[in-house]
Amino acid sequence: METLVELGGLVVGLLLTLFVLSYVIGDNPLYRLSVHILVGVSAAFAAIMIIREVFAPILTSIRGDSETSMGVFWLIPLTLALLLLLKVSPRLAWLGNSAMASLVGTGAAVGLVGAVAGTLLPQVLVQYENRWLALIIALLTILTLAYFFFTGQVGLDGRVVMPRWYPVTAKAGRIVITITLAGLFVAVINTSLILLIQRIAFYSDEIARMIDSLAS
Repeated sequence: METLVELGGLVVGLLLTLFVLSYVIGDNPLYRLSVHILVGVSAAFAAIMIIREVFAPILTSIRGDSETSMGVFWLIPLTLALLLLLKVSPRLAWLGNSAMASLVGTGAAVGLVGAVAGTLLPQVLVQYENRWLALIIALLTILTLAYFFFTGQVGLDGRVVMPRWYPVTAKAGRIVITITLAGLFVAVINTSLILLIQRIAFYSDEIARMIDSLAS
């Protein structure tokens, strides 16, 4: 019985893999079904993990904490979380704007600090053996950042006038970004093909092993 259940799970996994791959021939109901299942299972898993790893420890900490200040401290994130849930209702959505603003602001701040401290500063401070390589990396970084320069001056006719250096640097930055995205796309395709080959080999080996086990 256990072998049949395991075999059924492998068959379901193989069918879902084929459903996803059917997108190659175009959008179809099988592909949409697999996407719906993926989103539903992911959302359910995320909800369970949030309740188990976030809310449950908070409630346990509040219940076991004798200090009133700590209980009040935990009320802040719980209140913001409850306000965020109100975004589901069109009438009460405005109550969740403060929680959404806090979430977006905190996420943007963390992302900015991570980009500066984890990417920009190491590129500036690292010591390359080849100085030309360091110069090229710094130049490409500057061109990429310059592409996102959107500050200009308002002219007499009311139009926003960008600095003279912006058109050239923006075009160069767009070229750098395009090359980077193309490289990332190639890497994603390569990784996807490797994963596909591994999954096909895995399903083939496991199904063959299950069939041999049932036959014996």
